[in-house]
Amino acid sequence: MRTLAERLIDLVNRTGHVNGMPFDAATPMPPPSGRVRNWVHYGVMVPDLPEPHRSFGVMSILGTPGVTIFANDHAILTDPSDTAYTSSATASMRGGQFLVHSISRDCDFAADGSHLRFGSELEIDGRYPHFAVRRSHPDVTVELTIDATDKVAHFANIPGLYRHWSLLASYRGHVDHNDERVEVEGLCTVEYACGVGTHSVSSSTWPKLPAKFFTYHVLNLDHTTQALLVVVLGPSGLPVQRAVYLRSLDDYGAVYTRGLKFDVQAYEAQPRETPDGRAMRLPQQLAWRVLDDDGHDLLAVEGQAGGDYSYGLGAGYVGTYDYTAIYRGRELSGRAYIEYIDCR
Repeated sequence: MRTLAERLIDLVNRTGHVNGMPFDAATPMPPPSGRVRNWVHYGVMVPDLPEPHRSFGVMSILGTPGVTIFANDHAILTDPSDTAYTSSATASMRGGQFLVHSISRDCDFAADGSHLRFGSELEIDGRYPHFAVRRSHPDVTVELTIDATDKVAHFANIPGLYRHWSLLASYRGHVDHNDERVEVEGLCTVEYACGVGTHSVSSSTWPKLPAKFFTYHVLNLDHTTQALLVVVLGPSGLPVQRAVYLRSLDDYGAVYTRGLKFDVQAYEAQPRETPDGRAMRLPQQLAWRVLDDDGHDLLAVEGQAGGDYSYGLGAGYVGTYDYTAIYRGRELSGRAYIEYIDCR
């Protein structure tokens, strides 16, 4: 039964038709509008800033998708379609990583997505392939210019219902903290998703699609190569998505699923209590691996959490881990960005 369900998911989610192809520069990135695009996600993930910042991310959801793992019903300000939820953090921020705005009252979004202002805390400007991000926080200011490539990973491609993709990009900019400015540069990701949420037919936040577990990782393996890990589980542990995406500045990359294993080897000593009263265990040590298409070892990763989890990625958390890895026989080490939600 599980194998049949996984095959049906593969038939519906038509990413196989688009992964490995160049990104279409004409692809729009507009904010929510109407019933058939009533929620949108904008994302920027920088996995490897210097200490004490460790990483920087923007994970914003405009509207409410109606999925258990991305539900923040307690934070709705007016109604689901008017609420923007954003997790935007560095490890050097002391609170204030989770932002909630009324879209109509607090935000300014251009119809084509070329200007996005979230209150006074966050602005994203530009059109593909050039973007600028400014995050203002009492402890930290992050300003980045981002140049996206045409190397794209498609996580979801369900025409008319749900699309989600990630662009390999390079960034340059600075982080201001404690009257000190640090210049930064490297590889990052730029993300966009849009879809039809359950509140397109009702102002209620129920029902919800019962996805129970989600984790997403971004690792820069070297100065040109990036790895993405995605695991999504539905009811009874049904794998909705399990894949590793590899791409580089000079390679459109591929998607690997063979032999994929993700394991949390140790959790933090105490579960985190979420703002809506749930208890969630977060990884302290983790490991994952995947084989290539011929069944040979491709990438094996072991990670130690950085102790910088912050709430606000949907119903869960964003943080980092320091990793050691073996990639195509090479020993590597670095820092990874991690999103983790466990509602089981």
